[in-house]
Amino acid sequence: MPVLTERLRALPRYELVRHDGETRTYDTPSGRMPSVTTVLSGSRDNSGLEEWRESIGVERADQILKIACFRGTGHHTNIEQFLTDGTEPRFDALLTPYWKSSRRFLDHIEKPLLLEGGVWHPDGYAGALDCIAYLDTDDLQPTLLDWKTADTPRKPNKIYEYSLQCAAYVNAANYVYGHMGLHIQQAMLVVALPDEAPQIEIIDESGLTQYYQHFLARLQRFVYAR
Repeated sequence: MPVLTERLRALPRYELVRHDGETRTYDTPSGRMPSVTTVLSGSRDNSGLEEWRESIGVERADQILKIACFRGTGHHTNIEQFLTDGTEPRFDALLTPYWKSSRRFLDHIEKPLLLEGGVWHPDGYAGALDCIAYLDTDDLQPTLLDWKTADTPRKPNKIYEYSLQCAAYVNAANYVYGHMGLHIQQAMLVVALPDEAPQIEIIDESGLTQYYQHFLARLQRFVYAR
């Protein structure tokens, strides 16, 4: 693998064909593969979620999840637009509190290399990562960034799931772009909280290695359960 002697200027963006059915999959150069989020959701104990849905009513639960999904998509769009051309989003009663949370952190990004790019790995999964960028604290290797939104700080069990996701994306990105010298050694979870500083979790190279082994175990469980 090439060794970087200077910072990368950009990374080519791959748009993988996505299939949304019973399970979300992507068409990749190595064949059709399940998405990272599908692997994780299909290999964890969801009994707690089902109990929550029953406790508040299925209709209300679906509405809450729908709003959360809309909020997350809108937040990603706002950040992508800002990092692309510097456009600040217009006021939105739902989205603006989360935008304000993440806005100051975005000033630490010196150069985005890839936004919403498709990646895959021969271990048998694919997905679309949020962002690979150089932060003002980075040297030659950039950081993988993952944007989230939440009403309150995420608890350890949720951060663990997010960390598995990041580890999967890091390994896939290093596989796809390794010929260019990419070897990401750090990921950051940036969880936007309404009208307050974001919850930031840093995952170093050692953590990424451990989380990836956990992800592979979940991938195996997912495959066997099908």
